[in-house]
Amino acid sequence: MTSDAELADLARAVEDLEDEAVSFLREMVRTPSVNPPGDYAAILDLLRTRYGGYGWDVEVEWAPDDLLEELDLPHPRPNVLAYVTRGDGPTVALNAHIDTVPVEESKWTYDPFGAEVDDGRLYGRGARDSKGRIAAYTLAARALESSGLLPGDVTLVLALTADEETGGEAGAGHLVESGALRADYVIVEGSTYAVEYASSGVLTFRVDVDGASAHAGLEPEEGANAVVAAARIITELDSYGAELAERESEVPGVGSATCTPATVEGGVKTNVVPPACSFTVDRRVPPDHDAEAAEREFREVVAGVDLPDGTTASVEALSRTKPFLSDPDDDHVRAVARNADAVIGDVPVRGTRGGSDAGHFHAGGTRAVKFGPGGRDSNVHGPDENLALDQLRGAAVVVAASVRDIGRDAE
Repeated sequence: MTSDAELADLARAVEDLEDEAVSFLREMVRTPSVNPPGDYAAILDLLRTRYGGYGWDVEVEWAPDDLLEELDLPHPRPNVLAYVTRGDGPTVALNAHIDTVPVEESKWTYDPFGAEVDDGRLYGRGARDSKGRIAAYTLAARALESSGLLPGDVTLVLALTADEETGGEAGAGHLVESGALRADYVIVEGSTYAVEYASSGVLTFRVDVDGASAHAGLEPEEGANAVVAAARIITELDSYGAELAERESEVPGVGSATCTPATVEGGVKTNVVPPACSFTVDRRVPPDHDAEAAEREFREVVAGVDLPDGTTASVEALSRTKPFLSDPDDDHVRAVARNADAVIGDVPVRGTRGGSDAGHFHAGGTRAVKFGPGGRDSNVHGPDENLALDQLRGAAVVVAASVRDIGRDAE
């Protein structure tokens, strides 16, 4: 267990390195890596340069071409493995993702790629999710090095992965399934307001509805309206989501299963009966529920909708983010919880409905826990996303102390 004196040493090291960490975070926010489309060339160059400058051993694990083709991805998918140290003991990974969700610039008060600091908060896309986590984990590793508190036999690696926002198959999923990274423990992007030992799986679907076009004014009855058919399915899925709200997880903090129609695209022009319509759906599966059964049920709901004559619907699974469920009494969970309480105070230990790459690591046998910088007021995925810089500091101390404790506990 990290002593009070060691925690103080780590806190001083974090404070000494804070300006460097904030500068790094600002560089990352100013380097867009929006997914889709997932063009990571610029952020990859930034990470390689930064970590190479620290003297860390930097490897890049690329998703193979056949996987890119299978997933219909337009750009290469790099995964950065920055080894801070390599030892004969356990491998501890710190995982965050390099992609961000898109930006609707008209909704922002701040430049989404400006990385402006205002009243102790840094604003920009990715400030919290997940470039703020990359900055915090980097700061934690640097503080362990500078304070001399990095366990000598631990392998510590920053695993910065692609495509978490779209399922992670070419990112953490590829790292695990290919064996490119075999970690014993992983701390995965999380928040300062909870230590999370479980998260839901996320199924994302696209429903494609086909009909037939016709002149909307002269002979609409000759067509088959795909938009109307899609509306019927969406209405049924909305009712299905209300039913799922009653299916509560037994894991504290996770809540219920959900089903959320998300985006819609269709039609040709106003005076044409629409021959096609597609929409996407987000289906959350709590970690104590059956993901395969959830997918079967979703498909059955869609198949059971009474559609207008001449229209058909099909379902394609776009991504399957795995759930994960650790034991809250495991040493690695307790280590993070203990240090979070010591540094931040009164941090609950629970699960979350949110998905993450923790599921990929957990499925590969790595012991996972989620923690990192960011609060409920960070407006993650929304306009004016931001990160409070005191959370960056606090999370870095917690993570640094936890790496030290996990390394000791595993000896």
